[in-house]
Amino acid sequence: MTHVIHRFSIRALCFALLVLLALCTPRLMQRAYPQTPAQATQAAPPKFALLEYLKIEPGKNADYRKDERDVWMPIHRERIKAGAIRAWWQWLVRYPGGLAREYDVVLITTFDKFTDLETPYPPAVFASFAKEHPEKKMADVLAYTGSLRKMVRSEVVQVLDSIQPTALPKFMSLNFMKTEPGKGPAYVEISRKYWKPLWQERITRGGMCGWALTALRFPGGSDREYSHVSVDLFDKFEQMEALPAGILEKVHPGLKYADISAQTNAARRQVRTELLALGDYVQ
Repeated sequence: MTHVIHRFSIRALCFALLVLLALCTPRLMQRAYPQTPAQATQAAPPKFALLEYLKIEPGKNADYRKDERDVWMPIHRERIKAGAIRAWWQWLVRYPGGLAREYDVVLITTFDKFTDLETPYPPAVFASFAKEHPEKKMADVLAYTGSLRKMVRSEVVQVLDSIQPTALPKFMSLNFMKTEPGKGPAYVEISRKYWKPLWQERITRGGMCGWALTALRFPGGSDREYSHVSVDLFDKFEQMEALPAGILEKVHPGLKYADISAQTNAARRQVRTELLALGDYVQ
């Protein structure tokens, strides 16, 4: 589900991310036969993701979830069928909590090509909806959706590197990073050299189920709050408690955790980390 105004226009701004992320075989086979984890690890990751941050109106959470499932998820399936998007994921913010949090939901839509962002809702998708629901006017559908939640902001990220999920992720940690001036390439290299092998070993041991590193494409500019978002995926809550024992010694023998952290912190600072739980998805 997206902002009312954005439904008929270019939804260029705003993981998954990823994340996430879609596990993809050829389109027809994917819809007929769900992927196994082994097949998922062989699929190429998506290249771009649109992140949309939503705030649900007070007391409208159940109505919002029902509207997504009954109206918009079938539309997202048609978008996948048309080849407009790779997958759609709905993530519910677990932490931070409280009435003052900025947004309650993060929607992640993944794309294979940058040009797919230009027309993420092909006219044929809405034509199909009108044919199947002649009793509903799209303007009324959009107005009702808009009454349930507001768009806080949206952004586009480019997937720089990833480890495809080995299981359906149930939890996601979003880590918002701000690189130091001129240190963007160094941060990406450090992530690939040190952290990706650690996360791969952690995944092999069952300590997490996927990872991705993304860079903010839109909005741009030096005054943005963060420049990169890394995504950690888990299929069990307890996986987030601690790193498996001995993982650093196996992956990077002779290196100290403090030294790797020092190099990382010299290239970027961690703005914040959020924990989200999987709501719904279409892929």
